[in-house]
Amino acid sequence: MLLYSAPCFNQYTAAMKKINGYIITQILGPMAFITFAMTGIIWLSQTLQFVEKLISGLPISTFLYLTVLLIPGILKYTLLLGLFFGTLFAFNRLYTESELVVMWSAGLSKWALAKPALYLALIVSILLYAFGFFLTPYGIRTVKELRHEWRESLASVVLREGVFNSLSKSVTVYIREKTQSGKLIGILVHDERNLEKPVTYMAQEGAFITTRDGPRFVMKNGNLQEVRKDQAKLSILYFDNYTLDISQFEKKKTAFWLKPEARYFSELVWPEDSEINRKNAGKLRKELHTRLILPLYAFALVYIAIAGVLSGEFSRRGRAKNLMIAGVSGVGLLIGAMALFSLVNSSPQLIPFLYVVPFIATAIAARFTSDGKFTNPFKKLSASRPLSEGSK
Repeated sequence: MLLYSAPCFNQYTAAMKKINGYIITQILGPMAFITFAMTGIIWLSQTLQFVEKLISGLPISTFLYLTVLLIPGILKYTLLLGLFFGTLFAFNRLYTESELVVMWSAGLSKWALAKPALYLALIVSILLYAFGFFLTPYGIRTVKELRHEWRESLASVVLREGVFNSLSKSVTVYIREKTQSGKLIGILVHDERNLEKPVTYMAQEGAFITTRDGPRFVMKNGNLQEVRKDQAKLSILYFDNYTLDISQFEKKKTAFWLKPEARYFSELVWPEDSEINRKNAGKLRKELHTRLILPLYAFALVYIAIAGVLSGEFSRRGRAKNLMIAGVSGVGLLIGAMALFSLVNSSPQLIPFLYVVPFIATAIAARFTSDGKFTNPFKKLSASRPLSEGSK
């Protein structure tokens, strides 16, 4: 075994950096495209829940802010799939264009070629941990709290413009226009709580305000029309300012249970001692272990993708069969992981398997990648044959 001289080793190190950088750039392109495409499709489907609020007057800036908060939760799986299919596509292209053959002839092992993809897997796993511990729960929590507030708030009903809104079976409100400052223009309120004396309020403008005693409807420059059915008489009262108490129509605010995906890591490890938390202990347990284990699948998926291209002998006919098997294996692994996470909800004895599966999958795929020879892809080849000898 020959040792590198200092100049030769420096040349080797520089060459490896260029090769690693080249392979990483080849993976990043398809990875970014696949991740962006899948995330965009899911993101658009998720934003539909805010379209009604946008039509009802929700500011576009708030709409965009809320929808962006959903992205970290979506990336939980799309980033893994993007890494997997991006690696599979990039290595297959390098294989079909014989670039990998040149690298092999230069003395690079299959494990050395896998190193750039493993770097990306490490980065993806770190990102997923950051998403799981901080960004995802923050985004989901913020969205759920606002949605709960919208459902419980009377203002979310009253402030809808251009439609007749029913506060109850006997009270209907219509708003023609709402300005960004909150001013309401073209107000009509029809009150039939007293069937013998129905009242209609009409005003040029007004506002919806919240006081200590409950919500109020303030109207300006309008009139009050009251019909006495027993006397067949219409009474009209003109006013400059009129305040209508509508607190009786406001829903009583109810506490809502914070779902596991909206909780921070510490809230999953040490949940509050309450009846509802004890009842949903399985869901909390499932979410906790999912956040800890899911990022580890990045390494297994990378090795499965590389094994689909590099395992076996070189063939100019391509590797359609191997690629199909690798694709099915990678997607099947993720589906199996999600199924196993769900089973832990009711069967806590399966928790050890959660941690074993990604390591076993990684080891098996790594064995296929190197044709049964396990070496360290990150080991510096300071004691090996010179790079130039690999081409002889």
